[in-house]
Amino acid sequence: MSSSTLHDREWAFIRSLTITGMLPLAGERTVQALYYILRGRKANQTLQDVHLYSLYPYYRMFPRLLKEDWEKIVYKLQEESLLIPMQRAESGRKPSFVLTEKALQIASESEREYNFSYWFEPFTAADIAEQIDLFWLRLHLIVQTVSHLLEGDLSFQPIVQEKRTQRWVKECLADKERRARWTEGLAQELFCSMSPLSESVQEMIFQRFSGVSQSGLTLSQLSLRKREAPAYIHMQIRCGLARMIRTIQDNRAEFPLLSALLKNEGGKDPRLTESASLTYVLAKQGSSIEQIANRRGIKPSTVEDHLVEIALRCPEWDGSRYLSAELAEEIVKISERLGTSRLRLIKDQLGPGVSYLQIRLALARKKGGEEDAKRDA
Repeated sequence: MSSSTLHDREWAFIRSLTITGMLPLAGERTVQALYYILRGRKANQTLQDVHLYSLYPYYRMFPRLLKEDWEKIVYKLQEESLLIPMQRAESGRKPSFVLTEKALQIASESEREYNFSYWFEPFTAADIAEQIDLFWLRLHLIVQTVSHLLEGDLSFQPIVQEKRTQRWVKECLADKERRARWTEGLAQELFCSMSPLSESVQEMIFQRFSGVSQSGLTLSQLSLRKREAPAYIHMQIRCGLARMIRTIQDNRAEFPLLSALLKNEGGKDPRLTESASLTYVLAKQGSSIEQIANRRGIKPSTVEDHLVEIALRCPEWDGSRYLSAELAEEIVKISERLGTSRLRLIKDQLGPGVSYLQIRLALARKKGGEEDAKRDA
């Protein structure tokens, strides 16, 4: 396959992926909003967009995406008459954008072409991206190390250069008993955790591993072998790792070794990011926003972000001290009537007596309820 053919396939995939991600943001946010989501920005607005528009699969999909490359993508979308920038609608607000009928047609066809709904299915929270990063770095290095241990050869260059991951692997293999557990049990746990994946995805993940007799392939090398766009391969591998993580989390007793790859200090609530989990503990104790901020040494606005995340992810949480059921219902009705989740537009209808936090909590509760219903269906 020629490089130009691969380039064309890469653009076709990136175009479909970008348009699909832009669908819920059109008329609501700027084109930069999706860029920040793809990069995995941790700013309040970005995380709020991820939650409100259920863009979890996109969050941190391409953490190294350069701004100039994103601008080229947006320019090409405009050049192909797929995206039209909107004029400034409100004073002080950056303009949003509109997707053309041609773009909507591509979005419709992309499901058949790339099966996005299948690849996106495991992504139900923003912190899954960080779980994947942690899991992959540890797994990649432990597979390489165990491979060399089995051959009695420890004079190798670690495939993962991050010192924290290297220290973690050294700790896992610190004594003879631990090394025996890993060398004897890793292969079986890998086989079982990957068995639900398609053969193609299993093969791609294994080909990324490095060991005594194998140098892991790059995405570019895999794309040449598979005759698929590198970004498409990246998405498939990412989904495969997310499904592995879910299998391990649901059956921890069957995966004592691989479960260790997922452990973080603090015993956090798996539904929440680590920081939000700590806030949840204090919120359940009745601490106010100011008290939580002071005790944790964080800003009150950060605590508010955590409460929104808790409202979205933890249906058992009683947030009535911040938002009454009656007000929540009114906010949701206004949002549906206006056909928007833009906080300022909703607040204009409610007046100064309603805070942005209350609006965010109401929308998060609604979104969380919808997602729970989907999982139960």
